[in-house]
Amino acid sequence: MNPCHRLLVAAGVVAGMSLSLDAVAQTCDPPRILFVIDSSSSMRDDITEGGVTVTKWQAAQDAVHAVLAAFGDAAQYGLMTFPGSTGGCTTGSIDVDVGVGTGPEIETTLAGLNMQLSRSTPAGQSLLAASTYAGITDPAFPNYVIFLSDGWQYCSIPTSSAPVCVSSADCSLMGVDPCPTCNSCQTVSSDPACSGQPAHGCFCVRTWPVLGVEALTAANVTTFVVGFGSQVDALTLNAAAAAGGTALAGCDATSPDPSCYYQATAPSGLNAALEDIVQQVVIDDCLGPCDIPGHRTCAAAGWSACDAPSTISCTSSCGTTGVQECVDGSLTECDAVCPDAGTGDAGGAAGAGGSAASGGTGGEAAAGGTGGAAAAGGSGGSGGSAATGGTGGGTFDAGTDSGTAAGPGAGDTGESGDDGGCACRTGRSTGPGGLLASLAIACLALLRRRRKAVQSLFG
Repeated sequence: MNPCHRLLVAAGVVAGMSLSLDAVAQTCDPPRILFVIDSSSSMRDDITEGGVTVTKWQAAQDAVHAVLAAFGDAAQYGLMTFPGSTGGCTTGSIDVDVGVGTGPEIETTLAGLNMQLSRSTPAGQSLLAASTYAGITDPAFPNYVIFLSDGWQYCSIPTSSAPVCVSSADCSLMGVDPCPTCNSCQTVSSDPACSGQPAHGCFCVRTWPVLGVEALTAANVTTFVVGFGSQVDALTLNAAAAAGGTALAGCDATSPDPSCYYQATAPSGLNAALEDIVQQVVIDDCLGPCDIPGHRTCAAAGWSACDAPSTISCTSSCGTTGVQECVDGSLTECDAVCPDAGTGDAGGAAGAGGSAASGGTGGEAAAGGTGGAAAAGGSGGSGGSAATGGTGGGTFDAGTDSGTAAGPGAGDTGESGDDGGCACRTGRSTGPGGLLASLAIACLALLRRRRKAVQSLFG
């Protein structure tokens, strides 16, 4: 990277840091979330997972606790349960107003609810009532409802007169005129949805939850739908999710399968569903240093810092994976390693054989060094030549170090590196003397040259 390029990058880093700090300092409006939770008598039924049995009501409390513990400061929460406080088919009412820090109050309210009353499922009426609640209809805030139910829209049928599905008051609340009538599910019903259902009520107003969600949508409230257990009205919940703008990908709102809503058949599934929904609502995407993606949440104090990591995955030119690290605002090189990549080092120098001293007997020929590994595509050099023996009765003297650089020895071909490779190879010696032998010969030769020079000076 040239100096000019480094300067531009540094300037960009400073600008990026400034933008990041500005983003954190920006004020934000924490979303408002209203839990609308089915507290009908069927929520007292047991549900078992992994050998552990709890009531569906306890499982719902545990799931709410989990999301409040994880994201309690990232939103303003409120609570509505249905039916109302007197049970029966009374429309649900606000138990805890939406606000900051309401998590403990919500949990206490759920734990203290009188579940021993006869409690029906006026889901549609309750959702419609929620659409008029100012706590989640203020356009200055992002507003959400999490609607959780384990059954069908259902209210008791009066027995003192001809069976009707709901009271005239309910019809007025839902804006339905004339009020529908039908047979009880205990006999032949005019509603096909009653066919084969248990004799516990009339379902000719089964789609009223959809009307309630449509009213919430008209009030600019987004509704997430969660079905818990195996006795839910899948067709109605699918239509409700579509009306709320939160239908899951690939679903068909006109069919009960596949699900458009979050379907949880066990406590762990309910936990996962609520966590996924709340994460969608409270977590925002952001970019950290080096533009690495991360997340942030909005609280009363403003945006949290972006939790982007300091590393990011990368891929080399040969397809291997590695990591780049953000250091001082710049990404390091990808540390991915390509197999057998790079070029070989140059061969080491081979030492020449020594010559005999004057008047001495012939010296033994010094062994020539074997060439090191060749660079990419290089050809091997030859080994050093043997020294010629001298004549006479003098003592043997080491030869001078005058060998040439050697390439691969006999049978050792050069290895070529991959184009754009990301690793290198070290040189290697395959001859009998090798690099260490060559260095030793060179050192001895130097010492003996110095000794001969001294001898010549002093006769």
